[in-house]
Amino acid sequence: MIYLYKDLTKNGYSDYQIKKMVRENRLYMIEKGVYSDKPVYDFLEVITKKHPNVIVTLETACYCYKLLNHCSTYVVATKQKDRKILDQNVKQIYMTDTLYPIGKSTVTYHGYPIHIYDLERLLIEIVRNKTNIDYEIYQTIIQNYRKLGRLLNLSKLKSYITYFKDEKIWMRIEKEVIQYV
Repeated sequence: MIYLYKDLTKNGYSDYQIKKMVRENRLYMIEKGVYSDKPVYDFLEVITKKHPNVIVTLETACYCYKLLNHCSTYVVATKQKDRKILDQNVKQIYMTDTLYPIGKSTVTYHGYPIHIYDLERLLIEIVRNKTNIDYEIYQTIIQNYRKLGRLLNLSKLKSYITYFKDEKIWMRIEKEVIQYV
């Protein structure tokens, strides 16, 4: 599990006790102010702990949903005016405040909670960002969406699309995914 320094101090640990636990290998320092109780940790947990308002999206969300086998960069969505995440392993996408919460859900991933877009909103994001995603990765995602197409809630998908200004989103989704279901 990942712990922030401020959470440890709120739970009654002093700075001295934290440093002692690190020396005794009962706690592992990942970076300043971020600790793990195990030497091997999931970097996605670090991101979601350090930045509790991020929503996992695009390739990273596809990896979490097992639509992809690997993920090289961690892609997260934040509100447009949120602070820039200064981490070379994280790709931050700024969303307008009206689009940001649409389809947001909280799931337990590998034992810790993450905010992630549901399958319907994720499909919209994939189609919207088609040109920013590697062609082979995009095709893999679309093929996997076709396999689970019956699980998609089409009425929810259509209601989400009404918030987006691009009318072509539904046509692309229909052409690339729904006609194969």
